[in-house]
Amino acid sequence: MNASDRAHLNFENEAREAFAFLGDLGFSEIEALPTLVRYCQRKGSVEVDVYHGRKSYEIGVGINAFGTRYAISEIIRHIDSEAEKYFHYPATTTPEGVVVGLDELSSLMKRYGRSALDGDSQLFSILESERKSWSEEYALDVLADQLRPQADEAFRQRNYAKSAELYF
Repeated sequence: MNASDRAHLNFENEAREAFAFLGDLGFSEIEALPTLVRYCQRKGSVEVDVYHGRKSYEIGVGINAFGTRYAISEIIRHIDSEAEKYFHYPATTTPEGVVVGLDELSSLMKRYGRSALDGDSQLFSILESERKSWSEEYALDVLADQLRPQADEAFRQRNYAKSAELYF
């Protein structure tokens, strides 16, 4: 299913309905496609894009501010790291799934995204700093996942020095 085959999903209209609250916050629609609806703040510093992934079929929402794009998952993680652990982007190929996914993301944006939607420069500065920290944590986790089997094998072979070296 490509973007042109998605007319039956009614993504554009459903996104407009789910994110109508953006109009009350000073946003107006600037682009609408079968897989994307984009809004811009009237004062121009913040954009919101609501999308239906062309290959992944994930429904997502992001905020562009100060030249950088932030995913809703990053904003949720900043405010409530426990909630972010359970967050996932809804993926769907049905009209009903589109409605449910958009309603869920709209609710999350209302709950967690208000200061981002207001263009809070302090929030975006903190998010940028946290993004770097999260990236470093992820890199260390990946490295640990790669080294752990080697260290375990060295330990099983009673090569304790090598095992300790790999663990630390």
